[in-house]
Amino acid sequence: MTRVLRRTLQAVVLLAAIWAGLALAFGWSRGGVERFCPFGGLETLWSVVTRQAFTCAMGPYNLTLLVALLLMTLVARKAFCGWMCPVGTVAEAISALGQRLHPSRRGATPAVALPGPWAPPRRVDAGLRWLRLPVLLALLGFTVGTGELVFRAYDPYYVLFSAHGHDVRWWSYPIVGLLLGAAVVIPMAWCRYLCPLGGALWPVARFGVLRLRRDARACVDCGRCDAACPHGLAVAGREAVTSGECTLCLECSRACGERGALTLSAGRVRVPAWALVALLAAGTVAGLVAAEHVAFASVRRTYQAASADADLRRVSFDVDGVRCVDTAGIAAGQLAATPGAVAFTAFAADHRVTIEYDARHTDPDRLQKALEGPVWDARTGEFRFGVFKVREILPEEVP
Repeated sequence: MTRVLRRTLQAVVLLAAIWAGLALAFGWSRGGVERFCPFGGLETLWSVVTRQAFTCAMGPYNLTLLVALLLMTLVARKAFCGWMCPVGTVAEAISALGQRLHPSRRGATPAVALPGPWAPPRRVDAGLRWLRLPVLLALLGFTVGTGELVFRAYDPYYVLFSAHGHDVRWWSYPIVGLLLGAAVVIPMAWCRYLCPLGGALWPVARFGVLRLRRDARACVDCGRCDAACPHGLAVAGREAVTSGECTLCLECSRACGERGALTLSAGRVRVPAWALVALLAAGTVAGLVAAEHVAFASVRRTYQAASADADLRRVSFDVDGVRCVDTAGIAAGQLAATPGAVAFTAFAADHRVTIEYDARHTDPDRLQKALEGPVWDARTGEFRFGVFKVREILPEEVP
């Protein structure tokens, strides 16, 4: 039953990620997979703290889902990785394929899964796990330094689920294929050694309240739990699994042939698997709902001070072409010379711009025409047409 619950949740999240990428690619939806990635919250965190603005195409969902994930990790360790992460789901499927292809797997039962053909010794494996930290620091450093999401073209999540999104190149696919395909040789290789989000959660998960506990009275020291762990953790012989790598996938307890020998617990209280699913679902929903109350923008621009007798109004445009900080900055420049334009605010993740204007000198139609006008490209010395297209206008009066 536990595996059914986990596989069901994994499938739901995987299908949601696929749908989000296709929906954006085919114009069925304005959101894409990138806006729901909690690692994006880490990438934009410095900009939010120092400038009260988002980085590149990041938005409120990235930030609030990151906070929700950190809180869930303090309770449920790295359960997100084992139960919800779509890349983790793909990596687990590849790892299972590798185990089937390994000659020593022939005749073995799923409960006693063997390591890959070239799985490193435990000490080497433990050392390689530290690779995630320099990867994490390098990515965050480049993102802060450039203001761009430099990881896009190599990010398994974005490359797999964005439906050939922005910055994905032909060579992105073989690179990601190699990164994830390594799981054929070493189970969960990407997750163990390179995933930057996993590296960020690693120290937090160490303090997770939920953990696997072993009842020495029921345990017969068969070692099946060690063999079943997809992350190669030592389970046998321990009172409890306290490693920050544990994803609470419960494969060890499933492989255990002794009833009550391994249980998911909070302290000494046994916790059913459905409660873990409920926690993950509730945390995710809370993160999505909280995003509606985050007001940080991607770009803010003030064109002129409003006079005392100004008739201030506000209009919001849903704009094709506004997808990141750079494109939002270009859109802001389109209105710089427009009489009556007072201030500009862009929320790139939602493709939305809000303009304050003096209704005595302009109106939404004129602002739309200015926004959709030709864009001067300094690199080519030519005008570009059709860069921005307003899909919807939502006028509202400034209080």
